[in-house]
Amino acid sequence: MNQDINTTEFRGVTGWHPGIISTRVADLTAASYDAKTHSVETVISRGVPVKRFFGTETLRIHPDSVIMGRLASPGIPVLDSHQQSSINNVLGRVTKIWFDKKSLLGRLQFAATPEGQKAEGMVARREIGGVSAGYRVEEWEISDKEGNVLDPENDRMNLNETYNFEAIRWEVLECSLTGVPADETAAIRTLGEMAWPVQSVLGSRHANEAITRMLVRQRIARANSKIQS
Repeated sequence: MNQDINTTEFRGVTGWHPGIISTRVADLTAASYDAKTHSVETVISRGVPVKRFFGTETLRIHPDSVIMGRLASPGIPVLDSHQQSSINNVLGRVTKIWFDKKSLLGRLQFAATPEGQKAEGMVARREIGGVSAGYRVEEWEISDKEGNVLDPENDRMNLNETYNFEAIRWEVLECSLTGVPADETAAIRTLGEMAWPVQSVLGSRHANEAITRMLVRQRIARANSKIQS
């Protein structure tokens, strides 16, 4: 039996929280290490599709879509495996972000701390090459398997179908070095949560609630944006 999602309802869902920070592993390892500047250039993201518990997620790689305001202030840190609990986990900072075709690239500069120097040495010796971005989505564009863009205010969504959620406005919060190989399916997780199998854990009802919650958050973000402008 088909189940429809009523986007006008607001219901909570286990594993989905307001202000959620998502992560994904870059699809290329770090390259271009420069010993003089203690920096390295890397692919932050190519926006490739990944499986989430609410559907398939992609990131739009475009200057109009990626919010990089933190680059100037307060800065985008380079962390040890997304750990935010201590300043000892700060390995450096992102000094530059730019676009190359459909890739989001960045320059990471290592800190002059024991932790930063250790990470720099491991990168220089190619002992570690995994890079993972931490980001927050502000606005989604939802489409069905035929590529038709849906209006979440008016269109109803069928839980028996798979939808693509493209982040058309998202903010880079941090960039992490990780020992996980550069494979999106190997370390896709939500910060502070376990990896979520799409249906086995949440089930169709929770997937329904997750999508509903996400759409409500999008409406709130739009309303706040209008107030600030």
